[in-house]
Amino acid sequence: MTKKAIPGMGPASGNIPGMAPAKGVSSQDIDARLKSVGSAATAALRAEAEEAAKKAANSTSVTINVPEAKIGVLIGPKGSTIKMIQEKSGVTRIDTSGEVFTIMGPPQAVAMAEHAIRELLEKGYTSMAFEDFREELIPLHPSVFPDLIGKQGCVIKALKTELGVEISIPEVPKNAALGKKFKVSVAGSIAAVEKGKQVVLDIAMFGHSEATHPGVSHAEIEVPDWQYRFLIGKAGSELRHIQNNYKVKVNIPRDHSACQNVVVVGLEGDVERAQVYIEKVLWNAENQSKGRDREDKTVGDGYTEEPEEDWMKAYMYKR
Repeated sequence: MTKKAIPGMGPASGNIPGMAPAKGVSSQDIDARLKSVGSAATAALRAEAEEAAKKAANSTSVTINVPEAKIGVLIGPKGSTIKMIQEKSGVTRIDTSGEVFTIMGPPQAVAMAEHAIRELLEKGYTSMAFEDFREELIPLHPSVFPDLIGKQGCVIKALKTELGVEISIPEVPKNAALGKKFKVSVAGSIAAVEKGKQVVLDIAMFGHSEATHPGVSHAEIEVPDWQYRFLIGKAGSELRHIQNNYKVKVNIPRDHSACQNVVVVGLEGDVERAQVYIEKVLWNAENQSKGRDREDKTVGDGYTEEPEEDWMKAYMYKR
């Protein structure tokens, strides 16, 4: 029977023009090739498993409970803080579930990240965030803490934004000794901390600093102990009159005060006028008939007689 070629199909013979004749492939060749492919795949899987086991052996995890109020501090704006910790420490990941943070990765990296997180929770900042980190601890009496914080935290915010430092003010126990000082920390780069420390000391000494209270000035007035009763007045009336009339704040020193002179704080012109008036009051005290040896028990101590007026709070801390 004659073989016929069907249109669209190859030639009837087993050979294709232009190609070498097909060689015979035995079943042994096929088995060998399959075994070779299987061995390579098995080796790859084994290598992956060994690598995973090695990573698992060199990996650990730590869980930290974070108070709800501090979760925002730890995460940072748009997750920037937690991302910075993960990148700089080299941990594999940091998972969050409500108030529980889980750090995973190599032991050394996990230890670094844990330290940074605990620093943030305790102080509000971490040394990991700075290239040339420095921290200064300044012992201060709690009476200056309100001036360091400012109205709605404006002074601390100014220290952070304008000087680039972090300030941590400790909590004061209710039963703390009257004159006990507590350490305020100033942290950041070396140069920023130098400036920040001086600003904190200025505020502790005079109640203001140019960096945080622009336009505000002060004057120191040395007042002998016996003249305080004239400066304060009956039930604090004279002191109240000076502050209200001249729109200044008058700080009467205590034993623990950084500055042992009377400090008048306000705008330059107001301070000058208040100072002239105070010096007049002291001159009258020196020259009037009561004299320095007679005690007037009706005067206050200048500290607790009257709360600050509302205008003072707004004025001293406005920006």
